[in-house]
Amino acid sequence: MIAISNDMVLPVREEVRNLVDRHVIQTVANSYSPAIRFGRYAYFKSMQGRPIYSSSLGHLRAGVLAGAVETPRGPSWLLVIPREGDEQIRHLLYEMWSGFIGLYDRLVIEVEALYPEATTDAIEIRLNFVELVVSEDYVEPQPGMVIGAPVVAVNLELRIAEVRFPSDFLMHFQQPENTGERLVLRAIANGLVSLHQGVTEGVDETVLDGLMNRVLGDSGMRIFHIFRTYYPIEHLLSRQTQKPIFLAHEDFVFSKLRLSEGYTAARPGTSLTTKSECNEFLHRVVDKIWCQIREQLRQLDRGSVIREVLRVHEAVIQNRGHWRRTAQAVLALYAPTEDVYAVAQERESDRNNVSLPARTILEMAICECPTAGGHQLSRWKLDELLAKAALLVEVAMDSDAVNSDLIEPRIGLHLNGEYDIDRGFHNTVIKPFLTAYFREGFEGAAGRYTKLYRDEHPAERTRADEVFSADFIRAFQVEFGLTPDEAVDGLAELMDLAVEFQNVVVETTLGDLKTRLSKTRGLSSEACEAFIRTFGIFHRPAWDKPPPGFRMKDIIPWRFRRRLSSTAKPILLFGEHDKD
Repeated sequence: MIAISNDMVLPVREEVRNLVDRHVIQTVANSYSPAIRFGRYAYFKSMQGRPIYSSSLGHLRAGVLAGAVETPRGPSWLLVIPREGDEQIRHLLYEMWSGFIGLYDRLVIEVEALYPEATTDAIEIRLNFVELVVSEDYVEPQPGMVIGAPVVAVNLELRIAEVRFPSDFLMHFQQPENTGERLVLRAIANGLVSLHQGVTEGVDETVLDGLMNRVLGDSGMRIFHIFRTYYPIEHLLSRQTQKPIFLAHEDFVFSKLRLSEGYTAARPGTSLTTKSECNEFLHRVVDKIWCQIREQLRQLDRGSVIREVLRVHEAVIQNRGHWRRTAQAVLALYAPTEDVYAVAQERESDRNNVSLPARTILEMAICECPTAGGHQLSRWKLDELLAKAALLVEVAMDSDAVNSDLIEPRIGLHLNGEYDIDRGFHNTVIKPFLTAYFREGFEGAAGRYTKLYRDEHPAERTRADEVFSADFIRAFQVEFGLTPDEAVDGLAELMDLAVEFQNVVVETTLGDLKTRLSKTRGLSSEACEAFIRTFGIFHRPAWDKPPPGFRMKDIIPWRFRRRLSSTAKPILLFGEHDKD
């Protein structure tokens, strides 16, 4: 029995209720709409305390995106008028609404400071994107072309200002400057000032200029980014519907329970104090976790596991790229109130904590999962496998730290089967290094933002013999059985295959892949075999038994520069026959 007293539950309930802040807000129709806090899931804690609320199911059922900023004066609503369209259009409208509402509250507060005697009734700003054209492909503005600006119409009786956007308005976002953001926010400010002044037109431009300088003073503040990419994989990653899945702390902790049971003679509550004892114990625990993973994988369909885990891995790559591309905007928007680098590094840590376990499961699954007769991988089982793979890596790295004399050989055993070990070396040496390294990279990504908008076609391909010496090319061919140019051709064909399938995860047969390499890229049959052997991981009877020519350090995931890593070998092969 576990008894939970009232004084333990109360703080949690209080924190959750304050964070969600569920209540009703008056609308311009003098009715009341249920609302909850908008920023409760935001990465930046400063968003959680801002008076921004999103309306609940009432508006959503009507296809309306609605949110309100609630101040002592009263509520100021921001709505997006619904329009017909596919998933791409709905996603765009949500990004516009959710992005600009984060600036809307700052604007509302500034405007209300200028007009403290304004009405206390609810007011509403409507964003009308009905005429907006959303093209599938990038549309280049023509020389001398005048791109339209939004038009504001005010209805004082209804207390509504509508901002109507022209069809070509998205072109304002196709540049490194925040021209589009300024036009949107200026139109919204025009509507707010008009409603507070009780006028339908003729707002003083100097007032709007002052509001823009205070709310959107930094030119790096961006909400929406549209740029051309000449890299098909980057485009395909951006179109992924798979959202990143991160390692849940509770799953990771739960996987540690009863970890030491049966693997040491020492009793719970005592400690292992010698290097040999610690290493022997940790080696046994690694074997135990691996056996648990293998047992689960042998019950799951191979294709199902590889398909789902690859999607998770590629979604993490896309998420990392998104943060790097928007680094300048994130710094401009949140640096005044948040430690942006700490938040961004925590997010990167979350990505790393799932990407290595995902690759580990991929490499194990190609060997251990049956090709037929297994269960489909569920989300619950996926979370469990990722947690166990992460634990496997952690325990093995603890063993390496003890073996390398980086930490004191002392392991405390707990009654619930967990163990603790000194990780001071990580906190005093590794973590500060990673923090400085990440900050430098994040600042570099922010500084490269303008390069995203340079209309630079990829340079013409350079042949290997123009870059490398004849000795290097000869050594490469002896090592891998194909030339550097043939390796590049093969990888290019893999990318073309992804473009053809419109997916970063492609399923095909070995025979079809060989045919494409031969017919499209002109590779000989020997070069095709060498390319697949070089960049493919083949099914083998057991993951923990390396194939001929490889050693255990090429397999175990906590080692660097592994030759059998799915990063170095992105082709996962079920067999060696053409139908596989």
